Amino acid sequence: MTDRTNSKEFYDLADQYMKEKRYDEAIELYKKLIEMNPGDDSLVFSLAWAYRDSGKKSEAITCFEQLFEKELKRKVFTGFAFDEMVRIFREEGNYKKVVELCEKAVAVQPADPALLTTLGSSCIKAGSVERAIEVFELLTRMEPDSPTLFCLLGEACVAAGNFDRADEAYERAINIEPTEAHTFYNKQGNVYEQAGYYDRAENALQKAIAHQPNKSLYHSIRGDILVKQGKLDEAQKAYEHAIRLDPRFEGAYYNRLAHTLAQENHRLRAIETYEKAINADQNNLYYYKALIELCTVEGLDKKVRELYEKAKSLKLV
Repeated sequence: MTDRTNSKEFYDLADQYMKEKRYDEAIELYKKLIEMNPGDDSLVFSLAWAYRDSGKKSEAITCFEQLFEKELKRKVFTGFAFDEMVRIFREEGNYKKVVELCEKAVAVQPADPALLTTLGSSCIKAGSVERAIEVFELLTRMEPDSPTLFCLLGEACVAAGNFDRADEAYERAINIEPTEAHTFYNKQGNVYEQAGYYDRAENALQKAIAHQPNKSLYHSIRGDILVKQGKLDEAQKAYEHAIRLDPRFEGAYYNRLAHTLAQENHRLRAIETYEKAINADQNNLYYYKALIELCTVEGLDKKVRELYEKAKSLKLV
């Protein structure tokens, strides 16, 4: 009876310490509670979270690994510890560890679509693209009516440089859900752009625009791709078309174009474009800050002073 009373008091106090971010004190109490209540997984979870929130990730992972090994042995895979470790390793960008975890989980739950999807996506990020293709091919056989899975298969094939197979996968997604063809072409374009295949990315965006010519966002995305190809005049026209379609966001679109130009080291062109953003929305402090930073880099001190005085006169600073 005394042990149970002490457990309740310790647990309440540990919970209070967690709320107050007194993590070291909470950790000591959870350790004591685990000694008093061996085999209580909920206490191990609480200790792991206390370690995690205090920044002691390696200690947290040690706790989660103990719980994960128990999860693997159960008939029903709950995956609570698995989810926590995946979250930690994703935050660290350690996708090889995510793949290791997923492979262990899939070994005991080979037909779980969610686990397989996490495995496939993590394999792409970890550079294990052939394994990713294998996983997504399996998933598309398991769920042949899922356009999302065909898009993921397409992404894996792009990462592997298998463009014909990638295009075929995206077309399968479109055949399944033709009313969303523009969405899938946009996804395809984004994947090609991120992989640095700008010609293919532009081609996909052109197809998206053909299906949804009045969607201004697609024109701006195409504009970004054109900037990355060095086609600055064409990019300008693409953005101006987006603005004509949705003039409410003129400043935002010019700001986005300027940001892309600056990223690609077309800084003087970016300065001109930030000025257009300010002309469209003179009370947006963000545009002034972005332009001032760029002018500072370019050594345009006089322009920096003028911009600051203008923002000051508008009571933005």
